[in-house]
Amino acid sequence: IRVNRIDDLLANSTNLAERLAVWKASKESGVALKAGLLELRDLRNRVAREMGYRSFYALQVADYGMTVAEMRALTEDLVRQARPLYEQLHCWARHQLAARYGQPVPRLIPAHWLGNRWGQEWPGLVAAADLDPLFRRVTPGWIVTNAVAYGESLGLPAVPASFWTKSDLYELPPGSARKKNTHASAWDINLDGDVRSLMSVKADFQWFETAHHELGHIFYDLSYRRPGVPYALREAACPAFHEAMAEALATPTIQLPYLRQLGVVPADLRIDEPQWLLDSGLNQIVRVPWAAGVMAAWEHDFYEETLPADQLNRRWWQHVERYQGMAPPEPRGENYCDAATKTHINDDPAEYYKYAIAYAIKYQLHMHIAKKLLKQDPRNSNFYGNRQVGEFLQRLMQAGATRDWRTLIREATGEDLSARPMLEYYEPLMAYLREQNKGRQVGW
Repeated sequence: IRVNRIDDLLANSTNLAERLAVWKASKESGVALKAGLLELRDLRNRVAREMGYRSFYALQVADYGMTVAEMRALTEDLVRQARPLYEQLHCWARHQLAARYGQPVPRLIPAHWLGNRWGQEWPGLVAAADLDPLFRRVTPGWIVTNAVAYGESLGLPAVPASFWTKSDLYELPPGSARKKNTHASAWDINLDGDVRSLMSVKADFQWFETAHHELGHIFYDLSYRRPGVPYALREAACPAFHEAMAEALATPTIQLPYLRQLGVVPADLRIDEPQWLLDSGLNQIVRVPWAAGVMAAWEHDFYEETLPADQLNRRWWQHVERYQGMAPPEPRGENYCDAATKTHINDDPAEYYKYAIAYAIKYQLHMHIAKKLLKQDPRNSNFYGNRQVGEFLQRLMQAGATRDWRTLIREATGEDLSARPMLEYYEPLMAYLREQNKGRQVGW
């Protein structure tokens, strides 16, 4: 089954038997990848130890100037801070899903009930925030073109013509003999401006958001491509910083003012703010226990503890239950390797916690820009064409890896890295969920 087709069925089907079949099909790749992943683990750990690190996990953490213990403390703290809001979302979602499928309300959410293969986000639960019908009038090319135009409107470096000829941007047509990695990504191939992106864009809201995010990476690549940054330091201040800058650029592009400006959302269309924030929280907050919890903990165990081959899947689902409050739809033995179905486990290993750290940075930057620089409502903002925003972000991006990431955050916002701005952004959502969940058992 093509990946977009899997995602479409998980997003839209209300037939639990069909959902189970599709979810199980999405996990088959793990069976084929398990042996190779174990071999990769041994090779990666060997290389790291020859470089003087205890494990490959320790080598990756060193990119942040931190020890494994320090990184685990940071990621666990992010999970802890987000947990009260996540538990409210979890409570609300499991009641919504139980009603949708005509089932009793579970303690743990069955994984195949959710619209994402790993439960890293929970799409399709807020009908009032479904903008996909509004994107049926546009083309995939229109989406990418506007993502480029948005960054350039801020005064960020112009995207070269080669981006359009060398990138692989759109979904393969049905029946295509060609195959490609379907996970969106963006790269500077030669660290000197040969920027390209791999996507499978189609005309919907999720791909609109993803395209703006991936172009955020491109603008970051182009910003630190300058004589003052040596080739070896033409990368992010830390791996999380690349994701944070892409997210900081994309955040206002999925808010109503920008969508109205583009003509996607009619000027007279009104969307209920709690529902809009709820849909956002089911995407953003839900990712924190996934990235800083499940992925960070499992890969720590895999590399630091050399987790045995006959414990991979059991440990995976233990972490899923602990951090996400989810369970597999049926027993999953060690003949499976469900962790390996997540592409980052194989080709971007032992650093997925960067996405949770990036969210903390993203909201810290976004709240600072909206509230302090522009005096805008951070939940209803539009940065398009604002050169002040571009200059603020450019100062952070053009440094590349020449300066410590924590220093850059402190200098830009006046405070150390914290999840406080993220939780402030979602304060109205927390109040809404507490009201919705009155009388319900919150937590699992």
